Amino acid sequence: MRSPKHLPRINKQVSASKGFTLIETLIAGLLLTLVMSAIGRISVSALAGSSNIADRRRIEEAIENHIQLVQQADSLLTYDNVPVAHRSGEAGITRACRKPAEYLAKVLDQKGMINNSDWRSESTSGIVQLFPPFPNPGRDLDEKIVNDTINIDTDYGYDEDKAIVKITYSFEAPEESIGRESRFLELSPNFQSACTPYEATGS
Repeated sequence: MRSPKHLPRINKQVSASKGFTLIETLIAGLLLTLVMSAIGRISVSALAGSSNIADRRRIEEAIENHIQLVQQADSLLTYDNVPVAHRSGEAGITRACRKPAEYLAKVLDQKGMINNSDWRSESTSGIVQLFPPFPNPGRDLDEKIVNDTINIDTDYGYDEDKAIVKITYSFEAPEESIGRESRFLELSPNFQSACTPYEATGS
């Protein structure tokens, strides 16, 4: 039996662990930069999209609220609430029952008020408040913008042939690629159905 000292000597070579080369490090850094830039762009785009959606929601809500107020005002402006002097079409004078769409559009534009002289009533002065005033969407009663993100232009037009009031809401879309948008509301004056043929024709 051999003694331990006569056993062959085993040389163990410990291989030194290799690190990254400078080129590999630079490539890895470049790839990481590209990935992080892409993630950053996606994040910024998502935030901008979220902001646009929030602005659009505020604009649409302001218009919808105003539409409800317009419909409420139209329901309050009944035949009995229209001043008697404004109803008659006597002698062909333009008054409420002859031009119902124009009358309602004017009252809406003047926030529920109508000047007697505008409708050639017997009283040539004085202002009548036909329903409570309410502001146009995104503005106060003095037409000042209350929120820059809700900058809506409101126009009160009418088609007298069809006896329809046409309200147009115009605004810049929050998304830059869209541009200017419009919403429309058409309604028939509530009071006109109670006008007599005499008042409507002025005969």
